[in-house]
Amino acid sequence: MKLTLFLMLLLSPALAFAGEDAVTRLHDHTFATDQTWSGTVTIDGVVQFAPEATLTILPGTTVLFSKTDTDGDGIGENELYVQGRIIANGTPDKPITFTSSEETKRPGDWGALNIMVSEGQQNELSNCIMEYGYRGFHMHFSKATLTACKLRDNYLGIQCQDSELSVTGCEITRNRGAIVFKDSKLVIRDNVISDNYWGIRFLYGEAELTGNTISGNMINGVTFRENKVKAAGNILTGNRKGFSAEMSEVDMRGNVVRGSVESGLYLKHATGAVSGNVFSGNGNAGVSIEDSDVKITGNDITGNGYYGIDNNGAMDVNAMGNWWGTTDAAQVAGMIYDKDEDAKLGRVVFEPVAVAPSSVMPAKAGIQ
Repeated sequence: MKLTLFLMLLLSPALAFAGEDAVTRLHDHTFATDQTWSGTVTIDGVVQFAPEATLTILPGTTVLFSKTDTDGDGIGENELYVQGRIIANGTPDKPITFTSSEETKRPGDWGALNIMVSEGQQNELSNCIMEYGYRGFHMHFSKATLTACKLRDNYLGIQCQDSELSVTGCEITRNRGAIVFKDSKLVIRDNVISDNYWGIRFLYGEAELTGNTISGNMINGVTFRENKVKAAGNILTGNRKGFSAEMSEVDMRGNVVRGSVESGLYLKHATGAVSGNVFSGNGNAGVSIEDSDVKITGNDITGNGYYGIDNNGAMDVNAMGNWWGTTDAAQVAGMIYDKDEDAKLGRVVFEPVAVAPSSVMPAKAGIQ
């Protein structure tokens, strides 16, 4: 009888466990008490944490998700669902890994690391690897920090709604979408966001982007719609569009946007200011603008494919005080598409022009 009871307790998924060599398999289960995970944890189902429970994951832990696809849509259904709090702080030499248990791993093998309705306390994840999920990190109505994490080979690296999230020093690569948010407040600082299908997509809410390198994303580097956005000191290279802003309030300072397939910056029905940036070597235009009340001044706009500024709307554009690689007004006029080419368009007012390149150090410029 005692042996049977011991074995039942040993195999119970509700027990906390620790130790680098621990190996545990969890099925569908809801934890209502604090737990500590270490070693190797395999999740074969949906594991939930109730609002009163905290999950602590120790450095070096590997969380494996087996693949279950009952509806045949190719997306795994096993996942972690935290309504309480998660603290998963790995170290550079002992990261915490969330990954597929499949021998041949593919994006979407497992569902997500979900944080839901966890607003009372800050969730913390650092030095974590999240890979081959449908959504590597997913949150609603919650607060969290992601620091020095790697999110790769997921359908979506990060998705959040109605939340507050800080993403710092992370590598977000080879996802279909790197960061997607709606109705949220984000701070995105000093990350590498590269080789995704989509880079960053914002809908509503607020965001600060500082010091990020955003490169090689097949669609756009950064897309925001109906947002309030501050962007400073970012480097965007080799995306289809660099920044794209529609119906948004923008404050862009000290960014470098080079080598975009289309425009370096696309503005539509936007407001705000764009100053001290470099728009160079973009395929179509350095800045493409349509009916936006945005002051464009103190930027370096040189060497772009067709135009430095391409005005596609009826409003005039204030573009005084930029550096065009020349002070010759006739040459600058040749870099502009506006009323002179199509009478229905507004004019780009570019004089006086700057007499030298901007002195801003784009990669280090901060938001004040």
